[in-house]
Amino acid sequence: MTGAQASLRRRSVAGALALLLVVPSGLLAADPEPAPPYPPPPPPVARPVPPPPRYYYPPPPRVAPPPPLSPVMRVIYAPFYAAGLVVRYGVYYILVAPLEVFSRTVSYGAKGGVEAPPPPPRGGEERR
Repeated sequence: MTGAQASLRRRSVAGALALLLVVPSGLLAADPEPAPPYPPPPPPVARPVPPPPRYYYPPPPRVAPPPPLSPVMRVIYAPFYAAGLVVRYGVYYILVAPLEVFSRTVSYGAKGGVEAPPPPPRGGEERR
């Protein structure tokens, strides 16, 4: 092979490779494959099943009120009831209430921190 033939051969091989790269592969393929089919649509969404109803415990049974005391028991309990009232309200009105009044007086003053309203106009004067 001579140098001219080798050069010609290299040119033809390079040209064929360039032609293969330039020509799109779609033109070379005789029958392209079809695209894959679309997936089927999702099934229609059914209405969601409601959750089972909540279980509510029955309310506690009602206890009947006790019957009223007999007159004899009322007589026996009366002094204890009166003593309880004396202790409850006596302690409050003898100890607690005076201390509350004193603490309010110290905090707000004798007038209670409220300004006195202006005196009403005298009846003999004319209003202007």
